Amino acid sequence: MKKTALALLLLTIFAPFIYSQDYNKNCYFGFSFDVSDNKNWGYGELIITDVEPNSPAEKAGIRVGDIIMEINRNATYLRDNQTIAKWLFEDMYAPTVNFTIRNMNAYFKEYTLSRKCIPTNSVSERELSRIFSFYSLEDTNERIFSLPINTEIDKDVDFYDYHTYDFYKDDKPVPAIDKQITALLEKDLQAKGLVRDTNDPDIIVQAYYSYEPNPKFTGLSNPNYAPGVWRFDVDKQQVSLLPIFSPEEPNIDKVSQYIVEYGFSFYDRKYIDSTRMTQIWDCNIKDYLSSKYSLDEYVRFHTPLMLKQFPYSTPKNGALYKVDFNRYNYTGIYYDSNDLATVKEVEADSPAFKAGIRPGYVIKKINNLKFDQNKEKLSEGYKRFIDETMVFRDQASRFTNAEGYYDCMYWNVGYYPEIAKEIAKPRYQSQFSYLYSFRNYVGNHADNRITIEAWDGMQTRIFTVIPEIRKSVTVKTL
Repeated sequence: MKKTALALLLLTIFAPFIYSQDYNKNCYFGFSFDVSDNKNWGYGELIITDVEPNSPAEKAGIRVGDIIMEINRNATYLRDNQTIAKWLFEDMYAPTVNFTIRNMNAYFKEYTLSRKCIPTNSVSERELSRIFSFYSLEDTNERIFSLPINTEIDKDVDFYDYHTYDFYKDDKPVPAIDKQITALLEKDLQAKGLVRDTNDPDIIVQAYYSYEPNPKFTGLSNPNYAPGVWRFDVDKQQVSLLPIFSPEEPNIDKVSQYIVEYGFSFYDRKYIDSTRMTQIWDCNIKDYLSSKYSLDEYVRFHTPLMLKQFPYSTPKNGALYKVDFNRYNYTGIYYDSNDLATVKEVEADSPAFKAGIRPGYVIKKINNLKFDQNKEKLSEGYKRFIDETMVFRDQASRFTNAEGYYDCMYWNVGYYPEIAKEIAKPRYQSQFSYLYSFRNYVGNHADNRITIEAWDGMQTRIFTVIPEIRKSVTVKTL
């Protein structure tokens, strides 16, 4: 638990994706970016790599992979970080900044974003939900998983030149699995902005696959060993255990019962050589299965994950992904990271603001739990809570989180009443459990209301806040 305790002791954290600090405020737009060195996508320009849920950027429709061409009509191509920062924040009194963006379905689109500014040394409830995630790992956790994929790319191609696609056709009957693959590819390609054109497409897409019993399978395996790998199910929005051997499995070619191979290639048919199709991108995967796992389920599961490698793509032999689950009670309060009992900021029109809570108020109790301002005691209480309530975890749900902590487990359903009693004990310093009080193992509240007792500078007042449950699931390639 060293990492968790350290995170609590270092509660001088700021909102993500911050690029400027001035006038005692941290301002950001809700996205982060890199300067692309990828010749295939946005070379020398800014590529959006993260979009924060519920941020100005997300609400405006900006997506991961978008290319920022201009900031306030200044071209970003081959500009240094200092220049970019100046354009973003040179006029702190200007309420908005104009971004010109291009992607696969927009040649030139302008977005006007308002800066979101919060006081320095403040911490949001979203950040607190991550720090206190062990109250409800069911709702907040980060997982990393891998895919044994291979990607091949024509290094001289700019994928921005391609806007339409169609699928390879021949005169043979189309099997049901091919129709399923076509539908899966079409869904994701259109989500990326590509348009299907059956008359004159820029790209021809061709899928290929094989699913065969392993001829080298010996049948000699440990009956007590159940191999499996964790991968993210885009449709179900959950990480699932699949009957697939890890690529590091010893003698994988002998212990696996089935071998599946699946991939798809993109071919240029008009820009490179109009007389023939030229492969410009290919992504394929090969897995060894421990038991029968239908091909239609396999392609359903893996097609959207594989397509996350396009168009901001690099040649790979194996790929990592990170999935971030976050669900918590949002009131709109920002806490002073040096004195957590003090309200640093309250977002306008948030549940806390509507209830009457204002910056500068000092919180005395949350849901009748006395609020202790000492970060060290809070950290120690949280660590003690995790250690002493481990007996209530479901051993079958054990997983390793993105930080490498291998004892992450969901609560055992049969112990929900006991867990709620433990969380309510003052010695655990569990004031921030309110972030998950919609769960009956935190507190069985029929209406999900949060009671906050605070000093407003003149008197102690009691506020009833009806929070919003904010939920997000994001998957990114690493």
